[in-house]
Amino acid sequence: MKIRNIKSAIGLVIIGVFNLNVHAQAQETLTLKQCIDKGLQQSLQLTADGYSLEKSKAGVKQQYSALLPTISGEGAYQYAFQVSTSVIPAGAFGGPPGTYSAVEFGVPQTKSATVSLKQNIYNPASMIALKAAKVSVKLSQLQITASKEDLVYNISATYYNIQSVIKQTELSRQTLANTEALLASTQDQLKAGLATQTDVDRLIVTRDNDKANIQSQENSKEKYYNMLKTLMNLPLSADIAVLPFIDNEADATILQIPSLDGTSKTNYLQAIENIKTAKLEERKIKTGYLPTLSLNGAYGLYGYSTSANPFNTINNKFYPNSYVGVKLSIPIFDGFNVKYQAKQKYYEVKRYEVQARQTMQQNNKEMADAYADLKSNFITYQNQQRNLLLAQKVMKDINAQYKSGLVKVSDFINTNSDLQTAQTNFVNALINIKQAELDLRKAQGTLLNNQN
Repeated sequence: MKIRNIKSAIGLVIIGVFNLNVHAQAQETLTLKQCIDKGLQQSLQLTADGYSLEKSKAGVKQQYSALLPTISGEGAYQYAFQVSTSVIPAGAFGGPPGTYSAVEFGVPQTKSATVSLKQNIYNPASMIALKAAKVSVKLSQLQITASKEDLVYNISATYYNIQSVIKQTELSRQTLANTEALLASTQDQLKAGLATQTDVDRLIVTRDNDKANIQSQENSKEKYYNMLKTLMNLPLSADIAVLPFIDNEADATILQIPSLDGTSKTNYLQAIENIKTAKLEERKIKTGYLPTLSLNGAYGLYGYSTSANPFNTINNKFYPNSYVGVKLSIPIFDGFNVKYQAKQKYYEVKRYEVQARQTMQQNNKEMADAYADLKSNFITYQNQQRNLLLAQKVMKDINAQYKSGLVKVSDFINTNSDLQTAQTNFVNALINIKQAELDLRKAQGTLLNNQN
């Protein structure tokens, strides 16, 4: 019976090891750059923006159509139940003067087929509309760039948050291990009459709080992973992991004074393209003062019949009709409609120009603020790193002193609380400095230049 139990236990261990290996193989550990690359390849937002770009490109081709001739064909069949009657002087046909005769002009059935052509020779509004469509393509391309920048920023921020939670959980587990070890020692002392039940109870409360804290961190990590998968357009069931923080990865090299070319930032370029679009619209409105010239032509065949057969015609003939002409349209007075439409667009252009200057000012401010935050967070990071090392040393000393009976359990609990505070502050400083770096890259407009 014992041998059978041992075999079963060995089997369960083998199955467990196998499952762990499968899990390890299935899980994919991704660098930040890999996450960004996957997001850029699979983002639904970028897919939607891509369709908008294709729509804008199709709009350019549609505007080209205004420069090409248009040809249309038309066929018609008409049956008159009653042919229209006209009254003419009877003298025209040798009748008595002063009398009139009723005459039916036409036949009951007519058939026709016509081909018409129209070609714009001079239409400035069409040329300006074509230029505006090309600007629309540029705006769509800039929107894709803006969406990429937002995606890189959000993926990076989420990645850093996961790293911070992992680091916080790692430190919390170390604290929990210390608490559990001390609890076990205190329980032994209680049995030997060297500790009180109150000491044990307080340590149990501390241990349970540590466990609850870790559970909360695990929950936060799961939510951040869900956000990361959503940004990358991965199924929530995908098993991925991120690389841990490197404690010494923040150094003084990040404090180099940044450079900013505000004219190359996407939001400023979008503002400039909006100005171009508004100016083209203003010019298009003003073309309402200009004449237009077009070429028109048509060729048609007409047949007439008195029978019910639509394919029979009088004399078995179709009679041709054709023309070619030039149409010149000259606006004379429109009640000042064009004038005030153009004035509205003029002020819209001015508003866009002011917004462009505001955008430049805001970009400069964001860059200055981000650099100031980076310097401040770097100093805070260095201080919290030293504080954490000191808190860990104090915890180690208090732990040893408690086991030696030199301090009370309250001293251990207070020191443990101080250590947890130092751990939280250190992790926050770590994530804040990474966030400040990210904000600075965003302010500089270099998110797509450096994805490591």
